[in-house]
Amino acid sequence: MLTPRFEITQTDAEVVITIHAPYANIKDAEVYVEETDVRFYATPYYLRLQLPGEIEEDNSSSGSYDYEKGDFILHFSKVNKGEHFENLDMITVLLAPPKKKSTVIPNIEVIGNPSANSANIDDSLNDNDVTNNDDSEDNWFIPQNNPSENVTILINSPKYGFANKISGALTAFETAWIKEIIDLPNPDTTPETERKSLQEKRELTDFNEEHYMADLMEPECIESYITYTADWDIMGLEKDKVTFSEAEIDLLKELPNKEYLLDAEDIKKLSLNLIDILYASCYNHRTTLGENTVESSWTINKLSSTLCWFRNFTSVDEIIIACFRRSLCYPLYRNWNLSMKVFEDVKKVITLGKKYIIKIFCEIHSLFNNSYEPRYILNQLYIKDFLIWLQASPESLIESLQSMLKDIHPSKASMGLDLVELEVAAYSVQEEGLVIENAVHEMVGQIDELCLNNDSEKEKLLNNTSSTNSSDTDSETDSESSTTSSSSTTSSSSSLDSDDLDES
Repeated sequence: MLTPRFEITQTDAEVVITIHAPYANIKDAEVYVEETDVRFYATPYYLRLQLPGEIEEDNSSSGSYDYEKGDFILHFSKVNKGEHFENLDMITVLLAPPKKKSTVIPNIEVIGNPSANSANIDDSLNDNDVTNNDDSEDNWFIPQNNPSENVTILINSPKYGFANKISGALTAFETAWIKEIIDLPNPDTTPETERKSLQEKRELTDFNEEHYMADLMEPECIESYITYTADWDIMGLEKDKVTFSEAEIDLLKELPNKEYLLDAEDIKKLSLNLIDILYASCYNHRTTLGENTVESSWTINKLSSTLCWFRNFTSVDEIIIACFRRSLCYPLYRNWNLSMKVFEDVKKVITLGKKYIIKIFCEIHSLFNNSYEPRYILNQLYIKDFLIWLQASPESLIESLQSMLKDIHPSKASMGLDLVELEVAAYSVQEEGLVIENAVHEMVGQIDELCLNNDSEKEKLLNNTSSTNSSDTDSETDSESSTTSSSSTTSSSSSLDSDDLDES
């Protein structure tokens, strides 16, 4: 049987359920309503919902079928008029079977282990058979999801995964394969107490001072990512206006419903893991300008200490330092201002509420499932259970994260990467470079001026020489002219004297 896509809306007086079943056999369609229980059947679809409030089928109730869209539209009246039903868009929670009235503590359900043996699977099937027998008087309660896989918990082995409840899940995989997605060496044997020190030691080795200073001194290369307007920066976007896409609904309706036995410490750790994963996702979103690339799954995986090192944190300061350190060690763009901008992004995402956070985790789930590396394992260990847990979590949990981050102010000195000293050295070198550059410019200017002066002197000397030569030539010409004139006079005088003599 297929679980159809559905949407539920409400008014003060009624609830409207829209069921998308385009291939349904309409003549076989059946609908049953009793208090909070709604059941729909039309071959090959089956849907069972548990609403947060009671509804009834009365004279004002109605149903219709849209042939073009393939949608059944069902209207039911609320038993208590004016009652507001919470979480009508939390798909996985609505698909849960009704809870039985019992004082027995629910069994712990452990998250999937790829290496589960056949005996464990048989036990799981036997447990499911018992559950079905309890509901044997009502054939409507058939499973809507495949039975979840079990895991063998090794009491003395290190734990990891969602809520730190899994052990031994990676023993079936080759070490070289696991290293593609997990930096923690030997996750099934390395004690949890050593993860932090191993991670920090590895980051100190991987931190590249030249890369950091290059991004520092060339801020124009990163400016477009810092000034980018992300989805959560759009004016008018409020958490009440957030909606799931069809692809997100299809993913959520296929998730199994689980109950998690978590104490206050577990919830705190999960909240910090949530911040860690959100930071990695926000960094990817900003540095790809909102368009995921083939490197997006690597970026989210690598920047998250939760997903890459199976870390658990004890304080908000600790998780923020870890996020900043990894953002300055591994991705293409390693800039303090960019890391700060991503931190502001995380705060904005959290203010949009759990529904928006669920959308982000749906995106991560899709990226990991379509990754070339085996990152689907991370979906089984973490992301899938975060999607289930978040839907059932109160909005107050997300609001508490806002207050946790409100007074956090990361500093370069607290990163343990000598960022302050590196920046002082970089600016000092830049200043010395400017001094040298200015000195070179000054020397070049002086040389140019000297060349100009020399050219001027040469031109003046040439002019003087030319003037002198001209003067000498004129003098010689005048002398020759004077001599010629004198000779002419003498000749004339001689001629005159001769004439005078003739007259005599």
